[in-house]
This record gives sequence, structure tokens and C-alpha cells, in this order.
Amino acid sequence: MVRTPFRTVWFTLASVLVLAACGDPIDPNQGRGTLIVRADVSATAVATLVAEVTAPDIPTALLFNIPISAGVASGTVVVPAGSNRTVALRAYDAGGILTHSGSAELDIQPGTNATVAITLTPLTGDQAIVATLGSFTITVTPSSPNIGIGGTVQLDVSITDWNGTPTSATVSWATQNPGIATVDATGLVTGAGVGSTKIAATFHGATGTATVVVGP
Repeated sequence: MVRTPFRTVWFTLASVLVLAACGDPIDPNQGRGTLIVRADVSATAVATLVAEVTAPDIPTALLFNIPISAGVASGTVVVPAGSNRTVALRAYDAGGILTHSGSAELDIQPGTNATVAITLTPLTGDQAIVATLGSFTITVTPSSPNIGIGGTVQLDVSITDWNGTPTSATVSWATQNPGIATVDATGLVTGAGVGSTKIAATFHGATGTATVVVGP
């Protein structure tokens, strides 16, 4: 029978514990999905937007206040990964009166999630609000160019994740009204008729738009 000194056993155990604690860096959001909540509320009386997340395995509802600036509500919610996550959005005016509400049931994956839209139904005669929840934000520049019929403008796009980190990816371009302006696969817009139309860039379900005005 071979006896191992107690000091050696203790040192080996301590080494194992240190390795377990100091191994590869652990993602603080492991097992969670971070979603960007974004909604244009400029045409409404909304002053506060509240997001509530519930699920059978979430014992206490998660509550988030989504900041509003320049008529746009934008913020993040962190949701434990899993199925049957109900995300409810409620909008209030400056007097604390509920003006809009809507909800959707989502399956949240750790890390990246595709963008979904939630329609907030007006309760006070206001117009509906469409809020998006996803992992990416898309910005199209210039945001409101003016061109003539037959003229062109090159649109650029920037994609950032929930943490504001730039993401390199290929977007899909589309025009709302090809009779006013067309757009190719690179974001080059060509004026076709007098008027204004939106040009959209889409990635992972997230969309950014520019409003193109075409003059005679």
C-alpha cells in the first residue's frame, strides 16, 4: 500500500479548484439572450415604455424601462434562454395613463436572436406602435437624401449588436415603391419618379430605413 502525503493531496486539490475557477473566461450572458427593443413613438403621446418578461420557469417577472429620446424608444432587455418567454410591452403617457399594449411569446436562444415585431394596440385613440426586438441595430446613411429622376445616391449601412459592437454582414436591400426609386444589391438608389419612398436594409430580421425624395 502506497501512502500519499496529505500535503501533496491538498496541493493537488487546490490546483484543481484554481484551474476550475480561472479557466477560460466565462461569458456573463451565457444562457441568456440580450434583445434590443426599438420603437418609433414620435407620432404618439407616449412618454414611458415598459417591457415585462414572464415564463413558467421565471419565478419573478423581469421588468425593464426602455428610454425614449427624440421620439424613439430604444433599450435592451436580458432574458434567460428558453422557450415560452412572454414579452409584454406597455406604453404610458406623461400622466402615467396606459396608452398602448402588446405582447408576444418567444423562444430565446443564448447569444444571437432573430428580430421579431410586436404591435402595440392603442387604447386611447392613438395610432398603433410597432416595436422590434432583436440582437442587431441597423442604421442607413444618408437617412433622407434628395435626388432627381435618373439620379443616383449610394446608401451605406452600419450594423451593431446589443453591446454597440460593429458587425460585418451583407444586408438585403428593398424599396417600398419602385415607381419612385429603385435600389440594387449594393444599396445604390436610382430615382424613377417624383415623390418619396423608403429604402430598407435588412439583416437577421432587423431593418434600417432611409427616406429618399425624388424631385423632377
